[in-house]
Amino acid sequence: MKELDKEVLTVSDIAYTMDPSALAINASYEDLYEMIGACKKYEFGSSFTWPAYYPVFSAELKKTKTAFGASLAFPSGQEPTFLKEKQAEWFMTMDPVEVDMVMNVGWLRSKKFKETEDDIKAVRKVIGDTSLKVIIEAMQLTDEEIISACKVCIDAGADYVKTGTGFSKDPTTLHHVELIKATVGTQAKLKVAGGVRDLKTLLQMYKRGARRFGIGYRNAVNIIKEAQNLPGGQVDTNKADELELQKTQPADTGY
Repeated sequence: MKELDKEVLTVSDIAYTMDPSALAINASYEDLYEMIGACKKYEFGSSFTWPAYYPVFSAELKKTKTAFGASLAFPSGQEPTFLKEKQAEWFMTMDPVEVDMVMNVGWLRSKKFKETEDDIKAVRKVIGDTSLKVIIEAMQLTDEEIISACKVCIDAGADYVKTGTGFSKDPTTLHHVELIKATVGTQAKLKVAGGVRDLKTLLQMYKRGARRFGIGYRNAVNIIKEAQNLPGGQVDTNKADELELQKTQPADTGY
């Protein structure tokens, strides 16, 4: 997917930066179709749910302008590499535009950097040129570990470093975004997930270098509703920190 490279965003631009998900443990087909309906209406960038739904989900998203994204080794990242390879092989039969995989953070924290890198490379080999985002669960890491995780992602050929699964009790912070962006520079892109529940937070993180946002689909819709109230239907992200926006009530749903 083409990444936005602009400072002034319209409502449709904001929608494009968001990847709505139905990844609560109790997500149902009703949730799935509600999310697909939102994708048709708002034209989000890509969308994610649990693998059990992929045969239906991938087919339905082809009827929209929203790309099909696949979540691999989600949410723990602790599966052995050969299972990740098998999962990736199955995903590729449904032509995902993007694969978001969870890093084996335990290996990283154990300083098994080569094993962590090889694990990612194995998935990269299976999916080829398909966009690969690697989730590092930054809110569970020290700054030193975040830097190490970013370097592993770059060396393994990831397209994006993604901050989290959304399953942590702690959110992605502006500090996480700034640290990751400073580490990866132009060598990888940055996706935020976990804790983005209003438009101002999204814009503040966009200003600091994040370009994609994984958000529970009901919160994504709420953010669109916030954006629709922007004066002139657009916003200068350089002024994100000073914005006073009318918030909608965050949805009490995961991710």
